[in-house]
Amino acid sequence: MEPPATAPDRGDTVHRLPDPGWNPPPDRAWRADTLHGLFAWCARRWPDRTAVRHGDREVGYGELSAAADTVAARLESAGVGPGGFVPVLMPRSPEFLAVLLAVTRLGAAYAALDPRWPHDRLAGIVRRLGPPLLVTGQDGDWPVPTWEPGADTARLAAQRLTPGTYPVGPDDPCAVFFTSGSSGVPNGVVCAHRGTVRIFDDWAFAPRDSAVVMPQSLAATWDAFGLDSWGVLLGGGTIILLDGGTLELTRRLRELIADDGANTAFLPTAVFHMQVETDLDAFTGLRTVGTGGERLSARHARMFLERHPGITLHNMYGPVESTIASTDHVVTLDDCRGGDVPIGAPLPGTEVHVLDGARTCAVGEVGEICLAGDGLALGYVDDPALTARRFVELDTPAGRRRLYRTRDLGFWSRDGAVCFVGRADGQLKIRGHRVEPHEIEVAAEDLPGIGRAVAVPVLDTEGACVDVSLFYVPLPGAEPSEQDVRDALARRLPGYLVPGRAHRLEDLPVLEDRKVDRRELAARAGRLRAEAGQGAPAAGSTERRVAAIFAGVLGVSELPRDVSFFALGGNSLSVTRASALLDEEFGVRVPLEAIFDHATVEGVAGLLAQAGAPT
Repeated sequence: MEPPATAPDRGDTVHRLPDPGWNPPPDRAWRADTLHGLFAWCARRWPDRTAVRHGDREVGYGELSAAADTVAARLESAGVGPGGFVPVLMPRSPEFLAVLLAVTRLGAAYAALDPRWPHDRLAGIVRRLGPPLLVTGQDGDWPVPTWEPGADTARLAAQRLTPGTYPVGPDDPCAVFFTSGSSGVPNGVVCAHRGTVRIFDDWAFAPRDSAVVMPQSLAATWDAFGLDSWGVLLGGGTIILLDGGTLELTRRLRELIADDGANTAFLPTAVFHMQVETDLDAFTGLRTVGTGGERLSARHARMFLERHPGITLHNMYGPVESTIASTDHVVTLDDCRGGDVPIGAPLPGTEVHVLDGARTCAVGEVGEICLAGDGLALGYVDDPALTARRFVELDTPAGRRRLYRTRDLGFWSRDGAVCFVGRADGQLKIRGHRVEPHEIEVAAEDLPGIGRAVAVPVLDTEGACVDVSLFYVPLPGAEPSEQDVRDALARRLPGYLVPGRAHRLEDLPVLEDRKVDRRELAARAGRLRAEAGQGAPAAGSTERRVAAIFAGVLGVSELPRDVSFFALGGNSLSVTRASALLDEEFGVRVPLEAIFDHATVEGVAGLLAQAGAPT
């Protein structure tokens, strides 16, 4: 494959093979070789140091460790043991963290689930895991018995129960993460302890015993959760649990820095972009910022570095199959002057090999990014065939390796940094979530009255995927409305998999080989999104200013006064951005919940008038 025209630092090195020294040598000289072992190491040294803040609560390392022991003893008596899976359906809290530590302490692997997911999806995942129980306080018709801690960490710690001792090692399962699957059902990726330990034994982003204070906002269903939770707790730092996740982080970032002493933060790429655009000064006071999950915009990185030259900015990359992160790059202004920002050098215990089939690509030559090392997952839950396809044994310049084929395309720069180019398939990334369009299509075609369905990306002006549109053909005699289809999918799929809009067609466009013309559908989705903005124009100064903000956020030329922000592709992230811009424009804070309930230009203008905003 030929390198892109914008390949940074490519020079004339396309015939030189990568330097073997660009991949770090294997090293397992760790403080401990399990997640809970690293935490216990910290708890022994700093038992009175604050590990977690949650609202007005502060929980020390010693208390959290003792609470985890009590929970482990209770779970042990309920049948949890080595090699098993334990689904955990709990809100973010110190007790939630104690449960995760307890599960790993027993040699089992936790699977954190999202209470916002549809019940049928949750129950299906629980059945696939085959656990002895589900840890939750949420009512429901669950396929297994349920259990919950029933007390806060202080009372759990006071019980001083101790579980049995189990020989848990670095290659044992630690956690399971469910991602969108091309087969139509979510894939469960089983990660080992070594994947977490290799990064966080001593992490450059949040060094051990360096007084790191970090908001914890990432969802525990995402492996990147480790970046703002275990990455801090396994090094003696303090995390601040945010019930509202990344949306709360963007709203409260200034307050968290000024009042809570936050000095380090990780924001998913789309959230980082939004924060840079809406409140660039909010980062003031931090010493380190990380981002990842999608392609980092050079423009946004440049804006950040020019305003905050004293803050270190990390750009991270890595699929869940390589556990949490695989590469890291400290971004400089030189990185932002042309082309894409590199995703960086391999993290400890990680190897990157850029391949064309089984052949090692030269420096500057685009190939598939393949990963090796201690970060590699053990495989997929109940899917040995997929595990065998995606994790392969190949000869590399470093010797024979077990590799994960990411289907991401990239190349080595002449400076030894990995650069991401794009995907080799149709997988999408939306607000950091991996999205397989086929999973959406399978769910849609399972609905009554749907004959065929195709999901396509909706791109913004910089080429980033901001949403998905669904096109469907009904069965003869069936009349499923576009809103009914979208509502039905919302009852079956997590929010990030629900299409922003659904469009009914009599026939799908096809190419000469009779395959669906996905490019035509993607172009049509863009046109329909623009046409949806036609309607009654904004009336009065306030409505025109609101309409201009909404249109800018959504990337449309104009917005009528009576069309819902969400009908044009708005989502929780874009409405947060719109809320920040409204605050800046009018000097009045409009609650997010109110915008959800009054999502038109006319409705928001009315809210501003009620709040006394100047006209």
